[in-house]
Formats: sequence, structure tokens, C-alpha cells
Amino acid sequence: MSVKVLVIDPIHEDGIKILRKRKDISLVYLRDPTDDEISHHMINTEILLLRGRKLSLEQWKLAKRLKLISRHGVGCDNVDFDLMQHLGITVAVTADANYVSVAEHAVMLMLAASRNVIAADRAARNDAWETRERISSIEVFGAKVLIVGYGRIGRAFSERVAAFGARLSIYDPYLPPDYAMPNGLRRVHNLEASVTEADIISLHLPRNNKTIGLFDADLLSKCKPSGILVNTGRGGIVDEDALVDALKLGRPCRYATDVLEQEPPDKENLLLLRDDVILTPHSAAMTAEGVMKMATSSAQNIVDFLEGKLRSRMIAFKPV
Repeated sequence: MSVKVLVIDPIHEDGIKILRKRKDISLVYLRDPTDDEISHHMINTEILLLRGRKLSLEQWKLAKRLKLISRHGVGCDNVDFDLMQHLGITVAVTADANYVSVAEHAVMLMLAASRNVIAADRAARNDAWETRERISSIEVFGAKVLIVGYGRIGRAFSERVAAFGARLSIYDPYLPPDYAMPNGLRRVHNLEASVTEADIISLHLPRNNKTIGLFDADLLSKCKPSGILVNTGRGGIVDEDALVDALKLGRPCRYATDVLEQEPPDKENLLLLRDDVILTPHSAAMTAEGVMKMATSSAQNIVDFLEGKLRSRMIAFKPV
């Protein structure tokens, strides 16, 4: 008997090749499916390879035979773990696939914001050379950089920023109390006090009940007037309404983000209209290397699950 594997939305062909090689897999690959097509196939799907699409509750309830969701990425905000517990579904992620791409993107956003690249580019293109005297920017060398979240991406980001000669602090309440920090890194336990001191803050957090709205009006008001906030975690961690008000007051002075609370954003989103905001379209992981690795890793997680050897670090959720 073959196992029905449903792949929703396009992935790199190298991942599809891994699945097609398996004689015990009956593959259904829907590159641009309608809701009706997804619902039809969910009925007898046993393994689902899922990108960022959010399925409806009705579609999940159709999945009576589903045993594994293999996420094409690491974020799981489109998967309800409480529902997965009820349905008895394991969730795997591509833990090792895209952390370098995202960390590099965070560094890029940090540099673009610290050197005010958007304003400088606009000046150069619009015959406003003299404005270079008024374009505010800072060096990363010697800057106090606060990293909020010290998972794979946070660690990779810290390694790269350390090379610039920044002074690094780490806030992550989930690290073990006796966690040994690498040389040159300082662990902090008071987020508010650390935000007050930081020249640059970089967020590397998942979106969950404890992180939604973490950077609210009160915490944003603690930012330095010259401070820079970078977000490659998830939309919703920063309260966007409060952020607009904070930017008007210059605390922080610039926001550089790859993620928004609503994606794609509504055209009325005020962040889109601000010169002190740098935006990218949730593309941090979408390098040629990252895309290929997410596809092959999510496919390999399916193979490993079938063989009973899915690696523990790839398991984001397992029903009990």
C-alpha cells in the first residue's frame, strides 16, 4: 500500500524528486490549487507538505487520515497545535534549512537601517547630493546590539554581527539558567532595561501567545531616540499601530522588517507610507540555497517519518 502525500504550492524540484523516487509514496502535487481541490484531496491524504498557506478548519476536519504535516520552513503560525493534538497529527519543520539565509537578511536590514540606505539611494537618484550631510546614520562597530531570541537564527545573526565589533546582549527567557554564552556575548534578563540601552534591536522570535504584541506602546517608548528595530521573526510581535505612533516620536528612529501582521499588507497600512520604515516581503529565507534546502529537508522529513527515524530536532509538535 502506498502512502498519499499531498504537496500544496510550488517547491523546488529537488524536493519533489526525493518524493518521486519512493515507490511507497503516491504523490499529489498541487502547484496552484483552489480551495475545492485542496478539500477534495485532504480527505485521504496521510502526509501533507505545507508552505505558508493557511487552511480552514473545515479542510483540517476532512483530514481523517492525516498523520504528518511537513512544514516547508520553520514557522508554525499557520498550524494550530491544539487542533493538531485533537487530530493526532505530528508537525515537522526544516530546522536546519534556512537559518543562514534569514540571519544574513537580518544583517542586511540592520545595515540598511543603520546607514539609512533608502534615504541615501533616493538622494543619489534625485540630484540631491547635498542631502548627504543631513542623512543620519550610525556605525555598527561599538554599537550596543540587543538580540531578542537566541535560537538557530539568533545565534547565526550574533556570529555575523560580532564580526563588526558590536557589543552584543542576548535576551531569551527560554535558555537554560546555566547556558554558557560564547565569549563576548552578555546574557540579559530584563527586557525593558535592555531595550533602553540598545542602539540596535533584532527580533528572532516565533509568533505565539507569549510573543504577540511583545513590543507594545510601553516597550517601544523605551527605545533610544536614535535606536533601530529589526524584525525577521514574525508579524504581530511588534504592535504595528503602536509602532507608527512610536516612529512619529522617533523611538525608534527606524524600523526594518521582513514580516508584517497581515501579509500581504493592506494598502492602507501606514507603515508602507513611512520613510523611516524598510520593508521586504517576507523573503528572508528565499535565497536560492534556502529555497532548495527547505524543499529537500521537508521532503526528507517525510521519508524519515515513513522509515521511523524522523530526527527530534525536526519535530515542532508531537501529539500525546
